[in-house]
Amino acid sequence: MTETIWTVELRVPDDADLEQAGESVTIEVRADQSILEAARAEGLWLSADCQQGWCITCGARLLEGEVDHGDAKRYYPEDEAAGFVLTCVAKPRADCILEVEQYGELLRHRADHDNPPGKSKLG
Repeated sequence: MTETIWTVELRVPDDADLEQAGESVTIEVRADQSILEAARAEGLWLSADCQQGWCITCGARLLEGEVDHGDAKRYYPEDEAAGFVLTCVAKPRADCILEVEQYGELLRHRADHDNPPGKSKLG
């Protein structure tokens, strides 16, 4: 049986606190792997805290493609409708393009829709 692997382009904003700021990094992600896990394996250390789909630190915007959030602890229909994803639990279901490091944008979005921002079990 052939393992499904998707191509995911991660666009890192110019102002991100990452070595790859302003760059676009393309990675391969297995269908059973989170985007965060695959990115970190390739040396792109995206922001994340709880890694359970709870705290939204790993928030990103899905510009193209499709992901599954079945493992997320807190993910709202409004998040999906606005194109937000949680890279710590998002698993690709097609080739994707994401703008990463969108915690602030997702935080504002949640506030605008009266949804809790999420909270890490660590803090």
